[in-house]
Amino acid sequence: MKKLAFVSQPEYFRFAYENSLDDDYETQEFRLTFSMGPDRFEDLLTYNADYNIFFRGEFVPNEVLAQLSGIKINLSSEPFPRLINNSLEYSCDSLKRFLAFRKIRNKYFDFVFHYDKYSLSFLNKDGLKLSGDFVFPVATKVYRPEKREKIWDLFFIGRSTDHREKYFGPLKHEYKFLHIAHGVWGDALVNYINASKICLNVHSENEVSWEPRMQMIMACGGFLISEPITPNDYLRPGIDYVEVSNPMELQEAVKYYINNKEARKKIAENGLQRVHEHLDSKISIKNLLDGIESNQYQKFFTTNGKCYWNLLDILLHTAYAIKNKD
Repeated sequence: MKKLAFVSQPEYFRFAYENSLDDDYETQEFRLTFSMGPDRFEDLLTYNADYNIFFRGEFVPNEVLAQLSGIKINLSSEPFPRLINNSLEYSCDSLKRFLAFRKIRNKYFDFVFHYDKYSLSFLNKDGLKLSGDFVFPVATKVYRPEKREKIWDLFFIGRSTDHREKYFGPLKHEYKFLHIAHGVWGDALVNYINASKICLNVHSENEVSWEPRMQMIMACGGFLISEPITPNDYLRPGIDYVEVSNPMELQEAVKYYINNKEARKKIAENGLQRVHEHLDSKISIKNLLDGIESNQYQKFFTTNGKCYWNLLDILLHTAYAIKNKD
């Protein structure tokens, strides 16, 4: 049986693989933090996996990557600027995340995939020739429906931002609204989802993106209302979830669905089935590894980047330094 290593921040990424591949591979998880030096990866090197799957691998020292004999794969998760219908969607936050990701160009990865295909052309213009897109799947053995009393009217997990509070503010005054900023995952998160009538997905900034919490909620059979997400072939607005475009639409949707159990149930069942058909990590990750073995994907490589990104990097970091100083 081949060995598979997942290197990640478990609180953010374990949902994509937990217990899913145990029947097909010998698997082990290794914790990653952004400040880890080469000496902190001894367990990973000793494990000597056939496949090493990294999340946020741009922070892994090259000394470590150079010593790994197995295939090295990075799965990129951050929201970057994206081109949708010939319009560039971005914010200062997504630009900052992209600039941090650019250090990947000097890393010894065999394959690099990004979760949102609409960012690939943007990355390509900067000389980052990725292996393709890989939509983050869900570990459906863990994220699953459970019969629980609906304690909460509304539930959201994610940090508070000005954009989000424009949507949430009025609802927090009128309904039983549970908002958890961070620190909950796995079975505890599954409990909260199943104990809520309506789950929400609102972007951190005013830009179109696709957060993996969508498929996490659907895998639990949760009814979901979301801002528009990146166009994709997996999750269907109006069928698998309800889409709203502004705070007023959200208030109207909540008012309608909060007491319409059958309407919620039908959409939630569609979403659950959709995730199991297309975004089950047992299938998705195995298909990815099989595709790598059969040479379906190009290896990661880079060409010269754009010098103006280096200038933008300096300007953004200067602006943040001034803001923090004030």
